[in-house]
Amino acid sequence: MSATNHSDAIVIGAGHNGLTTAAYLAKAGLDVQVFEAYESIGGMLTANAIFPEAPGHVFSEGGIQASLFRATTIERDLDLQRYGLKQLIADPFHVHLEPEGPSLAFWKDPVKTAEEIRYFSPKDADAYLRFARMLDAGVSLALPYLTDHPLRPRPRTVLGMIPKAVRHRKEIQPLIRFFTGGHTDLIVEWFEHPLVRAALASMPPFCWMRYDGTGWALIYLGICHRTNSARFQGGSGSLPRALAACLEAHGGRIRTSARVEELLVRDGTVTGVRLEGGEEFTSTIVVGACSPTVTLNQLLPEGVLPDQMERRASMIPSQNTGAGNLKIDIALKGRITPTRHNAWRKDGLDLRDPIISWHTYDEHIDAWDDAVGGRWPERIPFISIVPTSIDPTQAPDGQDTLWLWSGIIPSRPQEPWEDVRDEIGRKVLADLGSVYDGIEDLVINQRTYAAPDLEERFFVPGGNVYHVDPFALRFGPFRPAPGFSSYDTQVPGLFLTGAGTHPTGGIAGIPGQLAAQRILKLAGKGDTLTARALRRTGREKVKLG
Repeated sequence: MSATNHSDAIVIGAGHNGLTTAAYLAKAGLDVQVFEAYESIGGMLTANAIFPEAPGHVFSEGGIQASLFRATTIERDLDLQRYGLKQLIADPFHVHLEPEGPSLAFWKDPVKTAEEIRYFSPKDADAYLRFARMLDAGVSLALPYLTDHPLRPRPRTVLGMIPKAVRHRKEIQPLIRFFTGGHTDLIVEWFEHPLVRAALASMPPFCWMRYDGTGWALIYLGICHRTNSARFQGGSGSLPRALAACLEAHGGRIRTSARVEELLVRDGTVTGVRLEGGEEFTSTIVVGACSPTVTLNQLLPEGVLPDQMERRASMIPSQNTGAGNLKIDIALKGRITPTRHNAWRKDGLDLRDPIISWHTYDEHIDAWDDAVGGRWPERIPFISIVPTSIDPTQAPDGQDTLWLWSGIIPSRPQEPWEDVRDEIGRKVLADLGSVYDGIEDLVINQRTYAAPDLEERFFVPGGNVYHVDPFALRFGPFRPAPGFSSYDTQVPGLFLTGAGTHPTGGIAGIPGQLAAQRILKLAGKGDTLTARALRRTGREKVKLG
């Protein structure tokens, strides 16, 4: 085998987590090779011109809004600004509209949000300030753990939680209710005004809102209060491009249109990969940055894992919440504005800038009930963004792109997606027309994706953009499944990262950072793995390279 077919580390998948792991490893001196199945890098953070008739319109094909990423040291550690990364702040980060024109903005400063709420309900304004204090306590306690190893947090993380718990002791009891209660329960318990309830229902609930243990999704508010929210100039693909540039500057290599077909295993140890077409590449370390379901159940040969762990891996859930994802991208030959709602505001805020939503609380509940029941909701709640408002570089002068997402469609629909795709696309466009006057006349083209399309485009089972269903008990030591949460697996040489590992999906990069930290810790000093890795292989030393 030629020297070019061997490396210290192979990373499967050039999404932002895989590239983060690869960049850290390369910066530490390892020879790193990344294989990506798609024709371009980025995974769910690609930014491409997807319509031939609109070559100047660039779309973030997956995620778009970064909040948890801003709580990390990744940008500083890898000097990503040097490689072209520029964050664009959107404050307020979310605005919810009423049909007649009023709107409620959620700002980084919760006091500013409370003042907006006070216009509608003084009682809810006071409640929001208490709610924000509780969220701040939750973020203070949770964030150090979210950015640390799920099974082996550093002593400073554990010890640091003690003074924080003491400082926030008054919020501990409400926090217990927050993390165990349902999304609907918390909204109704805390707030009474329909606009406030509707806004909080639109803050991404990841599971059926009636379930206990779903209210934790509102921690999103607390994270945005702490870090603010941002997008990337040039679209979401700017993050993986900067990571790739960092990786390559440190000698790493990326190969696209290179789908891994199987992991190579020798004497129970993963030793490399085989690509579609038969090429083989060997490595001491192989990192699965794709869905853990793919890595463990499709790429890893049967019988390598212990029987119980193999069965456990086979049951990693990706469609069990009952809900799937809807993603719509629209190229526009002009600019759209929520004219009626902009006119209502007297503070000069341009509602083209933030995330906006407008469906009622009851519409969210009804849609969730329908989705979980396998029915297509009559009206699908969604969030929408005009990316070109704060970043005009993503379309020709005077033209817009529109990004739209919903997590409230059935994952196992009674009526097949292909039979309803066009109808849903028309319904959503008509719904957009209730806010953006004349949008129907400006459409150049529209792409409407649901789970089957997302699965094919991003190679994720069930089209699940989180890789693993976001149940409350599928986080920390249980993500993606008990026994697989440590980044290093039961199979020597095989590691996991990506959205399906701790702490979560979304634009975070934390799984990639923590996986790299785990690998480098096991690598120890110089060119040997630590004693734990040595015990697994039964060899005295495992050379890197």
